[in-house]
Amino acid sequence: MLKAEVDILTKCDHPNIVKMHKCYETEKILYLVLELLTGGELFDRIIAKGHYSEADARQVSIVLLDSLRYLHAQGVAHRDLKPENILLKDKSDDAAIKITDFGLSKIFFADDNDQEVIMKTACGTPGYVAPEVLGHEAYSSQVDMWSTGVIVYILLCGFPPFYGDNDAQMFKRIKAGQYKFLSPYWDPISADAKDFVRNLLIVDPKKRMTAAEALNHRWLGRTATVSTRNLFASADAQKAAPIASKASPVKGPVKGGADSRPASAAPTTNPEGMKAQMMQYNVDRKVALPDNLKKQFELPESEMRVAKYTCSLGNTFGQLHITSHHLCFAGAIGGKKLKVTLKEVKTLAKRKRFWLSPGTGHSLHVTDKERTHEFHGIGERDLCLKTILGQCAQAGLSPVVLEVGQ
Repeated sequence: MLKAEVDILTKCDHPNIVKMHKCYETEKILYLVLELLTGGELFDRIIAKGHYSEADARQVSIVLLDSLRYLHAQGVAHRDLKPENILLKDKSDDAAIKITDFGLSKIFFADDNDQEVIMKTACGTPGYVAPEVLGHEAYSSQVDMWSTGVIVYILLCGFPPFYGDNDAQMFKRIKAGQYKFLSPYWDPISADAKDFVRNLLIVDPKKRMTAAEALNHRWLGRTATVSTRNLFASADAQKAAPIASKASPVKGPVKGGADSRPASAAPTTNPEGMKAQMMQYNVDRKVALPDNLKKQFELPESEMRVAKYTCSLGNTFGQLHITSHHLCFAGAIGGKKLKVTLKEVKTLAKRKRFWLSPGTGHSLHVTDKERTHEFHGIGERDLCLKTILGQCAQAGLSPVVLEVGQ
């Protein structure tokens, strides 16, 4: 894999693909000197902006497809295209988008006879992987076009097209190409954009658009009129209902397992329209997987995740994960994290919601030996409190519960 990544980066020279400047090999270590990218992930930047439109999503799509057309012309399939691998050059407003992480990529043309080498290795990331990969069929660079279709779908509505209570359910939907343009999320999106996504999320790779064909689609045409309406507008503008901020019970240990968490949660409506929906998706993709949660918060191997709740810590939107012995908060953007050990919790206080905080639910203040942490906008606060107390009881702990200013 490492040799393949070096070979690919050596032959690729494109403004929207991370550049390798040098490669140094010692007896034990191979050093890759890569282009420095300081702008962070594309989705983090999108969420941080106050304005985001279909025209913005269209521009990102053009850049991605131009990069893929170049890669495929070079005989390279990325095979793991996902938001985590789409970074920005720097923090400027017009920073270049860069495709990165070619560890799973494959050169699929033989140098000697220019014949396609059939790829059969199952690889990729759940949620973005093409149906032919899941079916253990021979596949081509068209797997990247499916992944692009998933990414563009998310860019336009804020949540992924395929979801389920576990990987098996999600994979079943992917293999069947089962997804919808759900209302009200897709109501503001043009028919051309929907047609564009529809022609990428085709189960048969031979009928799926290639990168060159996608770039010629009318949605990306120079004369196409694309809406600049702010998709991050208020609830009234998006006609969205209040957020369903409730617990998602999770089975199994944090260390992994197909049934240990929702593979990709179904969309929830929210008071901030698409922006809050995309924030929910953004934090989901970073910590939803048990192994990701364990890595992000340095949890013990034996730790169990019990439930998660949409809320905010102060005014930072994110998720509160309750595990066997910890409370873990992950912010949607900016990398804000908090880990509180249950044995350090002194008091749990039910409070009224801070009026400037995201969400519509009430607040729960958690005080440990150092400070008070204010979790706002928890739709099912009593259930959240009961879950925390249940985990405390199992550990022989009994923090004080205050019911003041409910």
